[in-house]
Amino acid sequence: MDPYPDPTCVGPVHDGGYEGQCCYQVHCAAPVDGACPAAAEAAPHLDGLPPGSGSCMCDADGEGGAESIQGPYANRAASDPASCCYLVGHISCEGRPLLVRGEPRLAPLTRGPSAWSQTDLRRFERALADIDLRALPPATRRELARRWAERGRNEHASVASFGRFALGLMALGAPPQLLEAAHRAAVDEVRHARIALAIASLYAGEPVGVGPLPLRGALDDTGSLEELTLATVVEGCVGETLSAIEAEVAAQAAEAPAVRMALQAIARDEARHAELAWAFVRWAVAVGGAGLRERVAATFARALDQARSAPAPAGADFPSTHGFVPPAELHLLRQQAVTDVLRPAAAALVASHVSSTDREFSSERGHALLSGGATYLST
Repeated sequence: MDPYPDPTCVGPVHDGGYEGQCCYQVHCAAPVDGACPAAAEAAPHLDGLPPGSGSCMCDADGEGGAESIQGPYANRAASDPASCCYLVGHISCEGRPLLVRGEPRLAPLTRGPSAWSQTDLRRFERALADIDLRALPPATRRELARRWAERGRNEHASVASFGRFALGLMALGAPPQLLEAAHRAAVDEVRHARIALAIASLYAGEPVGVGPLPLRGALDDTGSLEELTLATVVEGCVGETLSAIEAEVAAQAAEAPAVRMALQAIARDEARHAELAWAFVRWAVAVGGAGLRERVAATFARALDQARSAPAPAGADFPSTHGFVPPAELHLLRQQAVTDVLRPAAAALVASHVSSTDREFSSERGHALLSGGATYLST
């Protein structure tokens, strides 16, 4: 087999709700029964590959759409036992995704009057009404409306993600403090979705809302300690920590008070959600023992490598004053976050030894460095 090629971004700009083109990341796995599976059969054998760091899988549908998995290729490191390598497509997605069998579930956007495009935050609504968009070209306004609508759409899906997480906690007999935090996080995501859709509606010049969310199959396997833990490592510990840091950086560059206010609230809440994820994984490892600890360590390693090596997101490079970090800056920010915040926190969690009598969750024990990570990296 030829060595795997350099990962790249290819194909058309997707119009299904995600920013930019389909980009690829390298994932290598051990052969199955002495052979590398074909690309179409590889996904079940690539352990620990739920889309990470706030990423969602590419959609191969549509004319010119890119295939999600390519390969197999030979590993460039000949001595590596993970000798079957694949290019796995991913595309950027904000919020804690609702994944069903590895695919994101999102509600459709709607046009017309919607309670989702309104908030009960008076100070925010007054600041939103003061934004003057007359200097923005119509094409820029449309693109910003689309980006904020997709941000709201993903935050809306996060409500269901936390609802499912809460059910999983109950199925596992987790401490009540974790359950309380999960429900508070779901309420936070309702507020995030309404704020983002209110901003999208301003840029669009008309109300933008969301329709029904398809949930078929979303509650399968909610009682598996290993599945819930590994998914939380990727979606919560890695994804939400990065989301908090990125929102904080975006807030500092935002000029409009309403946009800055929205992003500051999102950053603060996402940092708390990340702390919940880390606290749950810490509890789960104590319950699951050495075997689960090893799987958590391996999943952290893959997710962090993926987050650090991901190419800069494709798409238009709008001024950061409107609430979005420029792609090149975002790429560097994620690399720094992985090195300075996520790897030390993951190493500390995996190395910690919690006795069977010390499994109760305490907010005082959380990874406090995560909430400070956004401030540290954004200065």
